[in-house]
Amino acid sequence: MRQIVLQPDGRLAVYSTIVDDLVLYDATPDEVADEAADYARGTASRRATPEQATERSRRARETAHRNAAYVLAGEPHRAYNRPMTWLEIEALTDSETRPHPC
Repeated sequence: MRQIVLQPDGRLAVYSTIVDDLVLYDATPDEVADEAADYARGTASRRATPEQATERSRRARETAHRNAAYVLAGEPHRAYNRPMTWLEIEALTDSETRPHPC
């Protein structure tokens, strides 16, 4: 699972439970949506047609934009069943390997 999280400086980050780390940080809503579309395209089935892969990417972009809007509005619970906070994610990741957003 991937979750969009609000950083203390107002920018967005994306946390992945697959790698248990941030896969994107210091991002805008458009950058989050682009990353989601790229991820969806890259994880599409090899049997998917180009049209199916494009549609999967489009839906991922729309969902990421909507979820980013919820997070920015202070309503991450509208996007995720159990949204994690920045502090929870920071405790799970190795913050020494990346800049600390402030």
